[in-house]
Amino acid sequence: MKAALLEGPKNIRVADIPKPAAGKGVLLRVRACGICGSDMKFYNYGDRVKKFPQILGHEVAGEVVEVGSGVDSLAVGDRIALRNEVQCGRCPACLKGLENVCENIEDVIGVTIPGGLAEYMLLTEEIIEKGLANKMPEKMAYEEGALAEPLGCVVNGLEFARMEEGKSVLVIGAGPIGCMIINLARIMGASEIVVVDKNQKRLDMARPFGADHYVYGENFLDDVLGLSKGGYDVVMSACSDSKAHEKAILAAGRGGFVNLFGGIAKGLDDAVSFPNNFIHYRQCSVGGTFSQTRHHHKRALQYLAAGKIKAGEIITHKFGLDEAEKAIKTVQNQECLKVMVLP
Repeated sequence: MKAALLEGPKNIRVADIPKPAAGKGVLLRVRACGICGSDMKFYNYGDRVKKFPQILGHEVAGEVVEVGSGVDSLAVGDRIALRNEVQCGRCPACLKGLENVCENIEDVIGVTIPGGLAEYMLLTEEIIEKGLANKMPEKMAYEEGALAEPLGCVVNGLEFARMEEGKSVLVIGAGPIGCMIINLARIMGASEIVVVDKNQKRLDMARPFGADHYVYGENFLDDVLGLSKGGYDVVMSACSDSKAHEKAILAAGRGGFVNLFGGIAKGLDDAVSFPNNFIHYRQCSVGGTFSQTRHHHKRALQYLAAGKIKAGEIITHKFGLDEAEKAIKTVQNQECLKVMVLP
C-alpha cells in the first residue's frame, strides 16, 4: 500500500509499504484524512513523535474492509470516523470523565501509531475497545466524517467556556478551528461574534461563516473592545501565539470566560501573563481545552449529520495521497482553511 512517511522533521515521502493485517483489530480503508495544525508541529519539529518513520494523520474517516478475531462491535462495510487518543481509563482524569486529558495516554493516532495518510490503517484492539471509532451516519461524506475530530475539539472548547444563548463571542484566529467556532457559536445562540486574524486572506475565507465583524491585524485589542459592550462573554483564542493569548485575556468582559484554545509548539515560549486585578475585579475565568472526549466526538457527528456545519466552506483544498507534501505545505503557508487528503 502507499503511505506518506515522515522520516524526520520536514522530511516526508510517499512510499510503498506492507499493508497491515487486521489481527485482533480492524483494517480500515482510509477515505479521507484532514491535515491539522498539530500535524504541522509534528512535521516541523517532530513534536511528540517518538519514532521515525511515522505516518501522520489523526482526522480520519474510512471504511472497514477486514475484521479481526474477537471484534464484534464493527463489521466489514461499516463507515467510521475516529478520534485520536487511546486513554488508559484508570487514572483520576479518566475516572472523572476527562479522558481527553488522561494522565497515561497509551497511544496517539498519527503520532505513536500509524495514522491516516495511507491507503490502509490498522485500528488496534485498544483503539476499538477505548471507543475511538464511531460509526458515521449513512449519508455523511467521508470528508465530513474526518471533520468530526477537529469539530469535537471545538464542541469541547465552547462547552468548557460556558457558551450559551445570548452571549457575545470573540474569536482570535480565522483558520479552520476559528471558522468552526464561529459556526458552532452561532448555532449555540451567540448574540454577536467578532473575529480577528493577521492574515487577510484567511479573514476573507472566514466571511461565509457569518460573524458580525471581521478585524484585521496583530494589535487588535482596542479595535475589538470598541466593538463590544465592556468586553466579551466568551473569548476563544484559536491560534498558537502567546501574545495573542494575552490580548485575549484583556478582551474579557465581566464574568467572561477566556479559552486559550491554541497550544504552543514544544520549545517555543508559551508563557502568558496578565494583570491579576483585571481578572480579580471582573470575576473572569481563564482556562484552556485540549482534544475531546467520546461525548464531544459523537456530538460533532450529530451536528454534521444535521447539516448545521458548513463543511463545504471549511474544506477548501483536497489532495491525493501522492500530493501529501503539497497538502502539508498548503497548510504551512496558510493558503487554506481545512485541507483533506483522499488516499
